[in-house]
Amino acid sequence: MNIYQILIPELGTSVKFKVLTVSDVEEFIKKNKAAKDLRKRILQYVVYNLNTDVAAALSSMSREGAERALEAVYAGSIMLNPGLDIDYWLNIAYSTNPTKNDFTSEADYDIKRVKEFLKQAQSKQAKPLPKSKKLTKQKFLGLEDHLKNNIIGQDEAIEEINAALFRSQADLNDPNRPLGVFLFAGSSGVGKTHLANTLHEYLFGDDSPMVRIDCGEFQHKHENAKLLGSPPGYVGHDEGGQLTNQVKKNPYTVVLIDEVEKAHQDIWNTFLRIFDDGIVTDSKGEHISFRNTIVILTTNLGNDKTVDHMIATGTGFTKNITFKRETKEAPLRSMVEKNTHEAINKYFKPEFVNRLDKIVVFNHLNQGDCQKIAEIEMSVIAEKLSKRGLSMAYTDNVINALVDKGVDTIKGARGISQVRRDVIETPLAKTIVNSNIPKGTIFY
Repeated sequence: MNIYQILIPELGTSVKFKVLTVSDVEEFIKKNKAAKDLRKRILQYVVYNLNTDVAAALSSMSREGAERALEAVYAGSIMLNPGLDIDYWLNIAYSTNPTKNDFTSEADYDIKRVKEFLKQAQSKQAKPLPKSKKLTKQKFLGLEDHLKNNIIGQDEAIEEINAALFRSQADLNDPNRPLGVFLFAGSSGVGKTHLANTLHEYLFGDDSPMVRIDCGEFQHKHENAKLLGSPPGYVGHDEGGQLTNQVKKNPYTVVLIDEVEKAHQDIWNTFLRIFDDGIVTDSKGEHISFRNTIVILTTNLGNDKTVDHMIATGTGFTKNITFKRETKEAPLRSMVEKNTHEAINKYFKPEFVNRLDKIVVFNHLNQGDCQKIAEIEMSVIAEKLSKRGLSMAYTDNVINALVDKGVDTIKGARGISQVRRDVIETPLAKTIVNSNIPKGTIFY
């Protein structure tokens, strides 16, 4: 027995059908040949997700629309298993009278719609359902070490995330919620987005792309519709939503909601049900599950107050803004946490904050952390050169120069990669392109 998935336009969602073996069909006919509700039994026997996705879609439709959708689902069942109801095909071929629907006594049999559906369905080969990459408990055994080896200076944040995800895998959390809902808070360039990417790659691999929503695209109230899709009657209704379409295709993924403070605050009402029930209804009335996702939000809320404290001296009218953005000073952890939590509680409503599994406050990077990141950046160049048969050698002075020019209070360590490109990669590229550099050459 195989399971095939076909999009049913009348239903507005995909339906999973069982393709029965010959023996399965014969056994079903023997048991149900004389049954008066044969059509109903066929649906219950063949439609894999009848009581879940199909029932949920029907519940949001009018009676007339639900009847038409149910007929289309039945047509798909018989198309894939024609031996179950030969009379059905005879009625379509020779009858000009409506055929009675056993589900309701007053429903009409819409032959034209069924024929259109069959024509569409037969023109497309039914494809087997893709195998989703499910999380296993064994996968988490090396999670903490892997994250600490790839994320510099954020051991506390990693430990908090690891603990929350372990509770999920041990079935000690609410199964109707996402695997984890985290708010990553902290300065720019400390590794919030990098941690989300690393977590996704380790848990889900490259087969399932990470879902990323940039809140800068949702600054106005009406743009909230882009997440779930435009309402019926509006342009783009058939296209679905940016968020729901991606999660529907990749139900096992990390959902990254980046820079939350840039979005209109009404957008967070959309996420309340996701965080609470693990599902959301898109513009087509289809329920999209987030119960196998890890939702990560990032924010810089509170960082402006911390930065002002670091780059200013004096108080009141005598306050002197020195803008020493190149400072490598790391602020007190207690001050960072205080400023961050105050800003988050002021920006978000309590019902939203209470649905988060954890607010993870990231550390400001110290000098040692930045040097480790600079070494990683240099290894990136070495790896690129090795693919061309070239290599490079450098001293600690190069690492120190990258840190001095690439790290500041505002951008964190993000500027190191920019300095790497401008100061090291660009001159190297000009040399390689303009000169005939033999393989085995070592750059100093």
